[in-house]
This record gives sequence, C-alpha cells and structure tokens, in this order.
Amino acid sequence: MEEKKGGRVRNVLCIGGMLAFGVLYVGQVNSAATKGYAIRDLQERTIELRHERDRLEMHVAKLRSLDSVKARESFLGLKKVNQVTFVQTGVEVVAVR
Repeated sequence: MEEKKGGRVRNVLCIGGMLAFGVLYVGQVNSAATKGYAIRDLQERTIELRHERDRLEMHVAKLRSLDSVKARESFLGLKKVNQVTFVQTGVEVVAVR
C-alpha cells in the first residue's frame, strides 16, 4: 500500500512539474512574440520617419532655391541691388553696397 501511495505522489509531482514547465514555456513564447511584434512596428515607424525626413529635406531644398526666394522677395523684405562691388582682403571675401 505504501508503494502505491509513493508512486501516486511521484506521478502527481511529475504531472505538476510538466504543467508548470508548460505554462512557463507558453509564457516565454508569448513574451518573445510580443517583442517581435514591437520590433516590427518600430522598424515600420523608422521607415515612415525616413520617408518623412526625405520629403521634408526636398521641401527645404525647394524653399531654398533661387526661384523660390525670388518669388518671396517682397514677403522676406529683400531689395534688389543694382551694383555690387566685391572687396577681397586676404582669404575672406565681402560685398559692399
């Protein structure tokens, strides 16, 4: 009778251990999958931000172009200069009105 009781306890402990390891395994797999989804979302966000940066750089280049500045010269308070004289002293170049 004692052997049957010891065998049952051992079987219950084995089954309990297997269930505990199974639960831990499922939890670990779930955690890894969640982190994988987060990494994928961050990679997609990085791509979106790079596209947005490129678009903004193109917009800045367009606004810095000579044609764009000419179109906005009155708004920017710019005045046309008729005669420009350049003075060179050493390495630096300066303009005089």
